Order: sequence, then structure tokens, then C-alpha cells
Amino acid sequence: MDIIIQRYEDFDVEVANKTIGYHFDEEIVEVRIAGLGEGVGLMSSIARGHLTLSSGEEKTVVIKCTARTENSELSKGLNFYRNEVNFYQHLSDQCPIEVPRCLYACVDSVTQDFLLVLDDLGNETAGDQLTGVSEGHLRAAFTRAGQLHGMFWGKTAEHEWLNYQLDMRTTLFRRDSILRPGIEPTIRNFGEHFSGNREEIVRKIGDQYADLFLKAMSGEQTIIHGDYRVDNSFLVMRNNEPDIISVDWQNTTGGNGTHDIAYFSAQSCNADLRGEIELSCLKQYHETLCDMGVENYSFDQCVEHYRYNLLILMITPIAICGTLDQGNERGARVGAAGLQRTFEAIESLECEQLLA
Repeated sequence: MDIIIQRYEDFDVEVANKTIGYHFDEEIVEVRIAGLGEGVGLMSSIARGHLTLSSGEEKTVVIKCTARTENSELSKGLNFYRNEVNFYQHLSDQCPIEVPRCLYACVDSVTQDFLLVLDDLGNETAGDQLTGVSEGHLRAAFTRAGQLHGMFWGKTAEHEWLNYQLDMRTTLFRRDSILRPGIEPTIRNFGEHFSGNREEIVRKIGDQYADLFLKAMSGEQTIIHGDYRVDNSFLVMRNNEPDIISVDWQNTTGGNGTHDIAYFSAQSCNADLRGEIELSCLKQYHETLCDMGVENYSFDQCVEHYRYNLLILMITPIAICGTLDQGNERGARVGAAGLQRTFEAIESLECEQLLA
């Protein structure tokens, strides 16, 4: 029987044994829940479950369920909860990006309330949006994204459950419910980031968002993470080389692959990685696509899609700064950092020239 809870505090001994008990050789006899709310989980509620087995051995897991704020309605409108459950049920075993092992995943097909239980990666180094990312881990993130996109390039139709970025209803929902309502509050409350012509750029993106989105997501479709950034990553070393573990697959959809790497760059890169380093990583991404068998997609096409995606990704800091419940002070700081970095990314590649 499918089991879904509304609050992670309801993940008690009975629920634990019914949902994930079969993963252990012993019965779970005690569960303690600790919320992970400080700057974590804008769109979901997230907690760590401390499990005690009958022998006294202790385990920890991560529990995700529906957000307790008004953000839950936006998440459901964008199919976030359904997307993530489908990723773990159907794609995680094939994913070339390392992901946490899923112990349980279930979503209500009508309400989209959900329960997700994952292995705890607490011993790994979590990425920090406020710190940013090193060049080594940026290259690893771009290469892993290239492997993901190359693997599913032109094959999205094989996955009937998959939602697509190129959906006008969803695009207009993003524009009218997230981007446009957030522009004025962001300009008003984060005015120090709006030097030069930045206010004009943001207003033009709001006016032209639907057309920009169509151009950004055009071309061959693949499976994308959709929320690919350092806060959704663990920065690890594998064989003495930088690598990543990627979490929070709530926006797993069909789309243009450069959306992921533009997102990672705009949200996670400080100014010292702009210019030659960013372009070098972009070339590495394109070479990875080619190595994965992608044909008839030039580097110039890749760059153009990347630039359009940087423009539409202004929606993310605008949403955090002006539309969503930021949750706490760290949420506001993450929004401000993303706003500054997105402007720097747009200016570095002169993306404003693509605006009408």
C-alpha cells in the first residue's frame, strides 16, 4: 500500500518499517526526526531521520515531503513532486551523475503530496550556494551534465511520464505567477544589485520571457536536472579528481541540455570563473556531448542556447528575492548571490544583445 505523510514528524516507527524496513536486516524500533530547515528546502520540507534498529545499531536517512509554506502550490503547479518521484523510480539507476540511493518514493497522482526517503550523505561535503564552486568542480559539473544529456539526447519519448519544459501553459505559469510578480519587490528590496542597465534588462526579460523561453529550449530534447546548482550538489573527490553528487531532482524534465549548465553557472559561479574559464568549461561540455554520440550540434549552436538560457534563468533569483517565501535569512542571501551572479553571467557573454 502506498504511504504518504503530510509532515516529516509523522515519519514514525510504524511508517518507517512499512516504507523502508525491508532495506534492513532488523526491525526499526525508534525514530527521531530533525528538520533541515536552515536555508534548505524552499520547495519541500526536508528532515534527517535517526533510526535505531533492534540491535541498537543506528542509521540515518533523509526524508522529503510537501513544503509547509505557500511554495507548495507553486511546486505542484510545476509538477516538482511528481517529477522527483518519477526520476527516482525510473531514471536514477541509469543516471551518469552520482545520486543518493532511493529507499522509498511515492506521490499521490491527484494531490501531488509525496514522500521520498533517501540515503543520508551527511559525511560528504555539501555544496554551499553562498561560497560558490571551484573551477575543478565546475568542470566536473559540466562534464557530468554532458554525459547525462548525451545519454538521453533525442530519446525523451521513451519515457511516457516525462514532463517537458516546452509547454506553453507551464511557461506562462512561470512568467505570470513567478517572474513578473517578483520583479518589483526584487528591484525595491535588492536595489544595490541594479547598477547600470540591469533594471532595464530584467524588465525586458519579463516582457519577452515566453519568446526567450522558446528559443532557449528549442532544438533536440534531452533529460535535464532543471535545478542544477551547487546547493543541490555534494562536492566530492573520486579517484583524486573533483566530482559531484546531485540531489533535488524535482525539475527533472525534457528540455535543452544547456539549461542545466547555464543554471549551474548563473547560480554557483563567482566572478573569477567568468570569461575564459567559463567558455573552456562550455567547450568541455560540448566535447562530452560529441563523445556521447551527439551529432549535428555545433559549438556555436551550443553557445547560443547557453546565452538564451542565462537570460531566462533570471527567473530563479527573482523568484527567491521577490516571489517565494525565502524561509529565513540564508534564503534571502542565496537569492541575492544568485541575482548578482546571474547579472555577471549575462554581462560576461553579452546576452542582453539577444533582447529585442
